[in-house]
Amino acid sequence: MANAYKYQWTPDEAIEKLYQKGFMDGTNVGFLQTLIDNSIEIDSNSFFWQEHFTVEGNEYDIDLSDLKKNPAWTVNQKTIRNVPMADAMSPLSETAQLDNEGWEAKTGSIYQYGKGLFETSMSKLELQARLQELNVTDQNLVTGFVRGVADLVKSHNYRLSHMAAQVLSFGGAYTNANTMGFSGVKTIQNAYIPTANFKTAGVKVWTDATCDIPSQMQKIEYDFKVANNIAEDTPFVWNIPYDMVVNVLLKNSFFVAEVNRFIRLYAPDKVVIINNGNSTLDTNVITWEQLVAYSRSSVSKISPIMVVKESQTVQNITTTTTVKGWKPGIAVLRPLGNAGVIVHAKTADVQLMQSGEVNPAIQFSLAKVQNFLYVINKVTPNGMLKSYHTDVIGRYAPVLNESTYHVVVDTTTAD
Repeated sequence: MANAYKYQWTPDEAIEKLYQKGFMDGTNVGFLQTLIDNSIEIDSNSFFWQEHFTVEGNEYDIDLSDLKKNPAWTVNQKTIRNVPMADAMSPLSETAQLDNEGWEAKTGSIYQYGKGLFETSMSKLELQARLQELNVTDQNLVTGFVRGVADLVKSHNYRLSHMAAQVLSFGGAYTNANTMGFSGVKTIQNAYIPTANFKTAGVKVWTDATCDIPSQMQKIEYDFKVANNIAEDTPFVWNIPYDMVVNVLLKNSFFVAEVNRFIRLYAPDKVVIINNGNSTLDTNVITWEQLVAYSRSSVSKISPIMVVKESQTVQNITTTTTVKGWKPGIAVLRPLGNAGVIVHAKTADVQLMQSGEVNPAIQFSLAKVQNFLYVINKVTPNGMLKSYHTDVIGRYAPVLNESTYHVVVDTTTAD
């Protein structure tokens, strides 16, 4: 009986085809890659990293002479020179030279990450038997497999989103020290934005009820642009975590006043006014949507606010916990647009599989998803029987390509 999910395979044939050999060489794509390309869907809530980073087109090579060594990424960033006034000079004398405008290289390591699923021969036979008992509509092995692969891919998107939040809020740094899960393998990348780009809150910490947050944000931005010879109208953006927006900014009287000023000018019908004798009071409760709209208006003191919302799950032997990659108390000021790229590299696992050195007792197929993750299906001996593995692995790292102008503001520490 044919499988109901768009392919003509029976349940038994579908299982075999998922593991048949198929390389990604452009001429023999294989059933697995076709299935991934046509069918896989990933929940969008795991894609925080895509709001700030794009996948780099080139894939880094690995050192086949030392497969345990992590490949290194390199990102070049343009350095802009200061342009002073021309100097007075005597005729026929030498001119004073401007500083060179060039490139600054940032480097780091690309670590490997992975997650997998496992089936035994017994579980395969049980699955086949259950499928045979179902009708054509429900006999959807392929759908179940795609859902499993989608979950594996989602796990990578969660990992990458966690790293992206760290990179943005720690100035390029990230680590899995508190999110290693089961592997015990530790990854670490140090911060690489200029030391001068780490700023404090201003005159007062932002949680202080008397703190004029809009003015302090305005001063941080103005001072940074002046110090770095950046035109005042160069578009920047504030990345601020949702918790800070809700618990600090929306409760700040100075922001409430600014938002009310914006509403009076642009949407007077939305203002709540209470007439009480000689006093007139605007609403003292604003929403984050109003705050964001104010920040994007022409009357705003600050650059537009982009609210950061992200969280991930970490599982170890005994517990499952929810974590966030964003550093608490941090707001980020940076140029408008993408913050950087996702660098990625080849994996030794895939290269060895494609080398022809795989044990003939092992069957496998390969596919690629999101341009930097590899899906590997394997059938391996399990004593007298077989075991079925589906792994999704990848080497990747989020990297800032605007680090020279990436500002990390500690809102919990005053000047």
